[in-house]
Amino acid sequence: MIRTWQARADGYAAACAAKGGPLLSHLTTEDAAKDLDTIREALRAKQISYYGFSYGTYLGQVYATLFPQNLRRAVFDGVVDHRGVWYQDNLDQDVAFEKTIQVYFDWIAKNDAVYHLGNSGDDVERLYYSERDLLRAKPAGGKIGPSEWTDIFLQAGYYVSGWEKIASTFAKWVHSRDAAALTALYDDTASVDDDNGYAIYLGVQCTDTAWPQPVGKVLAENERVARTAPFETWGNAWYNAPCQTWKAPARTPVAISGAAAPPILLISETLDAATPYPGALEARRLFGHSALVEGVGGTTHAGSLSGVTCTDDTIAAYLATGALPMRVPGDRSDKQCPAVPQPTPKTP
Repeated sequence: MIRTWQARADGYAAACAAKGGPLLSHLTTEDAAKDLDTIREALRAKQISYYGFSYGTYLGQVYATLFPQNLRRAVFDGVVDHRGVWYQDNLDQDVAFEKTIQVYFDWIAKNDAVYHLGNSGDDVERLYYSERDLLRAKPAGGKIGPSEWTDIFLQAGYYVSGWEKIASTFAKWVHSRDAAALTALYDDTASVDDDNGYAIYLGVQCTDTAWPQPVGKVLAENERVARTAPFETWGNAWYNAPCQTWKAPARTPVAISGAAAPPILLISETLDAATPYPGALEARRLFGHSALVEGVGGTTHAGSLSGVTCTDDTIAAYLATGALPMRVPGDRSDKQCPAVPQPTPKTP
């Protein structure tokens, strides 16, 4: 199994080198930040305002470090921890997704009258893994095996907006073996046709900084993390594995500094798995004039502008006037807002 995945990863890296050529050496976040400032110059704008989600928050941190004088206002939602770019950040994701998927399993159990998948989070979790193991021997519809099964549920770790559809499809599979529904949901959520997006993702991840070597060390570390965080660890490891043999040279990441940056609005939900909450606290420490809005207890990734009035009104006020929540002492959020709400199933 490991040899098969490693061969696929190595082959993908080689194919990108053959197709991308010299371009692969110019895809770092630093390159993108410089491109962004070139666009500003082309528009003859003295300053820009910037709204970054997820990876966009790291691009924003790099831009604010390199061109602080050219930044008017900035919102960073789902804040990347610059200290872990990118290998450690992926391991941190694995641990965070384990917590978030437990919250989702608990929600399914709370709504057992609707889904009939178990009346405790532990029961739902056991069912999830037992069904995953069955798919190893016989993929659903000839297409959905263990990896695809994980990809489907991974979306629940990102966004509460998909919780109902994933749970109902889970129930259809368990109770009636509806492979068509499972396949349709996978095609809808997994971005299976977005090869260009994946290639560019790797082009950035693999060249922003050097990937650890040798491969055996990386496998051993993922094995250690997977013992307590099995849900996403191996999927994440193999998704990023082409970086081990990426052909373009890696750079040294920009040393992030907020010393000269303007006041910035930071947003994070407490249990954001894709960009764990400590990344927002680190950005708050570095950008000393910033303020952090916390979606308390939430699991949604980069979920601002989702209709939570407390958060969205804070964003609107900042963009309109520059006003930020008052910064409070300590290593904590400056304003606490409700999280993007968990859905309530509408029909039994």
